[in-house]
Amino acid sequence: MGTHYHDQPPEHWAGPESLDPTPVWKQYLVVAGLLVLALVLIAALAVTALMPQWVTPPAVVPGGRVVLALDEMPGVGAAPLLFAAPLVDEAHAFWVSQPLQGELVAVRARWSPSEDAGACEVVALVPALIVLGAVWGATGAGGAVLVGAAASSVAWTVLAVRLRREWRNRPAPKTGPS
Repeated sequence: MGTHYHDQPPEHWAGPESLDPTPVWKQYLVVAGLLVLALVLIAALAVTALMPQWVTPPAVVPGGRVVLALDEMPGVGAAPLLFAAPLVDEAHAFWVSQPLQGELVAVRARWSPSEDAGACEVVALVPALIVLGAVWGATGAGGAVLVGAAASSVAWTVLAVRLRREWRNRPAPKTGPS
């Protein structure tokens, strides 16, 4: 047997019913259904994209976006503002600062290097940053980071010493038959 359709026996041939085309009205229903589905999806995406224009700040819109009023933002060089409950939950709290006119910076209030790692608090050391940054500009801001790192080191050292002291003074576990 060859591979050409003339070489195949008649019982392998498709019957005439397989040659009937799908009625046009059924094809139109499929195309119309897909068109309506696409329009509904586009409308849903458009509504969620326009939500920040419609809500009254402060608000959280679909997609986890937070809408804030510009007049509630901190001034240039002012202390950062913490946005937390009831606007967002504790895991999504954040600080907002304005280092330059018209430039707003948001930083999460709890940070971790990965999903499974423990989170640590982010604290704004405003006095050092404002004083050193105002006096020496960018060099002062770098110095403020150094002061912040030193303050953080001192705080962690104090905590480690306290934990070690508590560990030594804990009651001894009971030994023997239970």
